[in-house]
Amino acid sequence: LMALVVTWPSSTAKAAGPTLESHEIISEFPAGFRIRAQASGENDITSVAVRLRVGQLTSGTYNYLDFEKTEGNQNLVDGEYFWRTETVSNYIPPGTIIRYTFEIEDSAGLKLETETFDFIYFDARFVDDEGNSRWEEVSDGTVAVAYKGPVKKRAEEILRTIIETLDKMVPIMGEEAIAEPIRVTMYNNTKEMLEALPPKSAAISRELITEGQAFTEVGTLLVLGGGRLALGTASHDVMHIITHRVGDSVF
Repeated sequence: LMALVVTWPSSTAKAAGPTLESHEIISEFPAGFRIRAQASGENDITSVAVRLRVGQLTSGTYNYLDFEKTEGNQNLVDGEYFWRTETVSNYIPPGTIIRYTFEIEDSAGLKLETETFDFIYFDARFVDDEGNSRWEEVSDGTVAVAYKGPVKKRAEEILRTIIETLDKMVPIMGEEAIAEPIRVTMYNNTKEMLEALPPKSAAISRELITEGQAFTEVGTLLVLGGGRLALGTASHDVMHIITHRVGDSVF
């Protein structure tokens, strides 16, 4: 009996499962974003997958990263996946929150499901000489307005206008209208705004100036901050988002 008690733990010891060593998402808007991850384990890593959910969409996507073993450390793998957003069907507006988790499996069938991480898909066309984002933010509650350059006052005006609109409408619509984040990206001129919008025909691009556009299913709003109708546009378009949440969707 004593021998059995002594030897039992060692005979049933299991190898540790996979570990997520590091991860990052790099915005390359408008082309897309690049997902990178490092994973390790006592057994060979057989798959590294990422599960993505864009904005407030209830369904997500599941994709496998291409990976290879790290030189000098065969228990460590580097994985990468590029998610394209430059087409009409795959477009994601800048400023959208992307939530993601990793699922890693090894040759022994052991699996790791990570916690959920958040990433803001910012417009990567505007970075400094060192590659750092030039975007800054002002926020109030669940509403955030991203801006760049010396236009903080204008961003604050747009934020204030949106908050005033919500203060009037949430008592009618319900608190679920603001339960999830509302992200606003403010552009300073028509050219910047045009290149951030979903792909469209050349004729429409020439003839139509878009002051603002709401992407109701993901909770994101783009607004032309330099436009004379910017405040009215921001108020109008945020209504599209909250009416969708309380009237048109699973919310």
